[in-house]
Amino acid sequence: MNSSYLRFLFASLLVIAIQTWVLSPIALFRVATPFIYPILLLLLPVGIGRISLLLHGFAIGCIIDVLGLTPGLHAAALTATAFVRPMLLGSMVDRDTPEQALPLYGTLRSGAFVLFSLLLLIHHIVLYVLEAGAMIRGAYTLISLGAGYVFSWLLSLLALALLSSFVTSHD
Repeated sequence: MNSSYLRFLFASLLVIAIQTWVLSPIALFRVATPFIYPILLLLLPVGIGRISLLLHGFAIGCIIDVLGLTPGLHAAALTATAFVRPMLLGSMVDRDTPEQALPLYGTLRSGAFVLFSLLLLIHHIVLYVLEAGAMIRGAYTLISLGAGYVFSWLLSLLALALLSSFVTSHD
């Protein structure tokens, strides 16, 4: 195992622990629950294979589901987000970008914020639609989605800034 993968594993465990034991119980004004774990998809290299990316997304989502007692909700949302990531990333990455580069600010510049925002938005849309299910709670679901997205965006940006230097440090 190389050290970059070990750093990713450590960062994943840290983010999963913070998500399940600190952030998931929070519901700001009973509508905004922050979800920062989708940033883990940004800590995977640009050249990661699609199957590997989907498996990472599914595994991380399953761990969040098991620890949060939400059977399949987070696994489905993060797997769907992982499925969309290569399509969004393909339009933002140059062909000469190294495969081991991470899709962060150093590689994508302002495109990193667009990618980060879109991935988080897709994750939240899938998550809240699945959570609402067949229940008709349109306005509440939209308010929760919007408030949760903004809260998650702010906390994820902070977490990404703190983690990116750790994950991208050279051997």
